[in-house]
Amino acid sequence: MVAQPRAVLFDLDGVLVKSEETWFRVLEEAGRRFRGRPVSREEFAPTFGQGTAADVRVFALGCAVPELDAFYLQHFARHAETMWVNPEAAPLLAALEARGLKLALVTNSVTRLAEEILNLARLRGFFQVVACADQVAHAKPAPDLVLHACRELGVPPAEAWMVGDSRYDRGAAEAARVTFVGLCLDGEVRIDRLGDLAARLP
Repeated sequence: MVAQPRAVLFDLDGVLVKSEETWFRVLEEAGRRFRGRPVSREEFAPTFGQGTAADVRVFALGCAVPELDAFYLQHFARHAETMWVNPEAAPLLAALEARGLKLALVTNSVTRLAEEILNLARLRGFFQVVACADQVAHAKPAPDLVLHACRELGVPPAEAWMVGDSRYDRGAAEAARVTFVGLCLDGEVRIDRLGDLAARLP
């Protein structure tokens, strides 16, 4: 039996928004800038969501992590028209808020970029905490971000659910001992649409 949560943590990309095409275009440009050739779709596809430090390493980019983060922040908005906002996100977040649940975002993006994406999606006001990769030592799938969000919300991990759609999210939730809710992905709870979450609460 899965316990009733006091807080729900959400991954950003793939759950609240879909910006894979946006990120691909940004990475194409980053490849041209920092290694002399664009990142291809074949290179990009298996790495989506891995975090900036991994991007530098996997794509052999000739820059430091802070430099690449600054590049992302500068160029993301130029391609923001390709970002899809889940129409079920705002109604669900409002319903959870009305139930008295605490809400946090947990993302491998850096803070300034996550804030910009949330503002573009008109979702920022729902979250009491926005936990990002530049706030902790290790990004997902390490547990750092999930534990950081729980501490900031004042809720123990055992009383939180984490909604995600990737192996990075599941790994982080499992390592933090938070109930994992998989969106189109197996977890302790599985949902196939974001809007189904409210009905799955005990």
